[in-house]
Amino acid sequence: MKSILTLLLGISLLIGCDRGSSAPDASASGAKSKVTNVVAGAGVARGKVTFSGTPPPMKEVASAHCHEGVNGAIREESVVVNDNGTLRNVFVYVKGVTADAPANAIVPLLDQQGCIYVPHVVAVQVGQPLTVRSSDPTPHNVHFTPKLNKARNLNMVSKGSEQQITFDHAEFIRFKCDVHPWMNAYVGVFPHPFFATTGPDGTFELTNLPAGTFTLVAWHERFGEIEKEVTIDSAKSVDVEFNFAP
Repeated sequence: MKSILTLLLGISLLIGCDRGSSAPDASASGAKSKVTNVVAGAGVARGKVTFSGTPPPMKEVASAHCHEGVNGAIREESVVVNDNGTLRNVFVYVKGVTADAPANAIVPLLDQQGCIYVPHVVAVQVGQPLTVRSSDPTPHNVHFTPKLNKARNLNMVSKGSEQQITFDHAEFIRFKCDVHPWMNAYVGVFPHPFFATTGPDGTFELTNLPAGTFTLVAWHERFGEIEKEVTIDSAKSVDVEFNFAP
């Protein structure tokens, strides 16, 4: 009996540690709250995401030779804090709205460089194409198992291999490579165009927002989400700051 309980506990811990496409289907689409249909406007919300305290150390996840020219240690990227305390790789979006707006014509790129995904987080709108590419001269596979969208396992066997994919439903999706298990990235899929990710400097900007009061959400793969109510004025930009803590 003791061995069975130990096994069950181990399984539950493994499940709990893999966020996968964790709960964004509700938060990104507003499924748990009243959803308002809006029309794009001229409002702007810009700001930064910060981290208080000592960030957790990023472990060395691979030191083996990946391919010619890549010999350095590779560290995990789940928490990347800049020297000024700003936090990278955070999705920021408007919660609880939809918009009758076509997907952006820009096609974002998720590349595989030096056996890591670049960038670590990518945001797209439902129906907006995403290009997945490998710039490595070594085989990869791009594997993701969403809750709402179709699961895919894309083989990238040579340098320059690429495919375009689209998503029908809003959620956060974890991408991984089974060949190099330390490789992972997150794709945020949203039902409207009011989203952004924090850049290398930890800042973000949401544009074309309609006037009104809305809930902004900052979502991080490790720290969860923070909500903040903001009032958008089409005549001026609004400054917003989110802060995560350990």
